[in-house]
Amino acid sequence: MKIASMEYKNGISNLLNSKFDENEVVVKKYENFEDIILEDDLSEFDLILVDMTHTRCIELIQYIKQTTNIPVIYLTDRYKKSPYEAKIDDKDFVIHSYSRDEFIKYTLKKVEEINNSKIISFGFCSIEVDNGIFRIGNEILDLTKSEISLCTILIKNMNRPVSKEIIVKEMSKMGIETTDRSVREHVRKIRKEFKKAKLEPIKTVRGQGYEWILESCEIGN
Repeated sequence: MKIASMEYKNGISNLLNSKFDENEVVVKKYENFEDIILEDDLSEFDLILVDMTHTRCIELIQYIKQTTNIPVIYLTDRYKKSPYEAKIDDKDFVIHSYSRDEFIKYTLKKVEEINNSKIISFGFCSIEVDNGIFRIGNEILDLTKSEISLCTILIKNMNRPVSKEIIVKEMSKMGIETTDRSVREHVRKIRKEFKKAKLEPIKTVRGQGYEWILESCEIGN
């Protein structure tokens, strides 16, 4: 996951970098208000942290909330909420912390929550969607991000066939351009990798597409 951190003096980015592996959590640190405002696309971030003097902090929160739906955790130097602040706090997307300890607690909790939401688990199998990793037990399958994205599309539609056309469309929404022919190749590669573990996750449904039939992942003997 990626985090944008607008820091005053709390050093939260250093804490996150020391606590999490760089392959799990990447923190981009900002020291100037203007730098984060001028970002072309904040949607690459999963979480935004803000620690600034009160007036500028509220200004930045307002901008973020108007332009994105990214969760924000903020810490300011004022301890009583103004009526305006009450309007921007909504628990799910904007969390106001009153002390450094509270700020750290909320941040760590949110990072774990977001990370867990991006892992699909069933039995011995797990997919780390953002990192492009598919595991069976401790083994990592040799699959590309495109192939893993195809797996996630089929898993979300488990036990019902998905046509190649819909797969192409869904992958395009993920920013992955592909074709019907490429989908066939991806499926062939996925089957080949799962065969090593004596598993058959995908069934071809004639005239309808592909269906994910593996509800629970058990390691083959």
